[in-house]
Amino acid sequence: MAQAATARGQRRREAIVAAATDLFDEQGFHGTSIDDIGAAAGISGPGLYRHFEGKDAILTAVFDRIWERLRPVVATADSLEPTIALASLVDAHVDLALEDAAALMLLSRELRHVPEDYQRLAARNHGRYVDAWAGPIRRLHPSLSVDASRAVAVAAHGLIDSAARRPRMIPTADRRELLRRLALDVVLHLGHR
Repeated sequence: MAQAATARGQRRREAIVAAATDLFDEQGFHGTSIDDIGAAAGISGPGLYRHFEGKDAILTAVFDRIWERLRPVVATADSLEPTIALASLVDAHVDLALEDAAALMLLSRELRHVPEDYQRLAARNHGRYVDAWAGPIRRLHPSLSVDASRAVAVAAHGLIDSAARRPRMIPTADRRELLRRLALDVVLHLGHR
């Protein structure tokens, strides 16, 4: 019985986070009320407080969902051969960008609305993520500096994120594979053939 209640509570939290992600993306953090989120999630606005302390806590849950998806691939990147590590990182980022583009956009646009300690945590997580890419890039391209390797990683992220936010530009059937190939070309070949 307790497990069922816990599972229901988790599903409700996920529904709240999903609804808030869409609303924050469409209306902005300040343009979205607790009542808006509650209505979209099928719960009364005040009922949200049983699951979250407030809007900023919901926004941090949106960001936590991103890091949870990326954490496993980041954890293994250093132990893999560079091309395999980069393929795994690219696949994970493409999947995230196509499946949760709104959350990624919120991370860059709305992070300032969460508590400062969480902003610092997000900066550390982002740094670890960029470094997970930069390590294999540098192993493949030893002439690159650490900063240049990080810049290549960020460029690949930008390419993926930007294209994923513009679905009409790339036909649906081809989008995942095209983004994957483009990003791999950036990190593996750095524009050289």
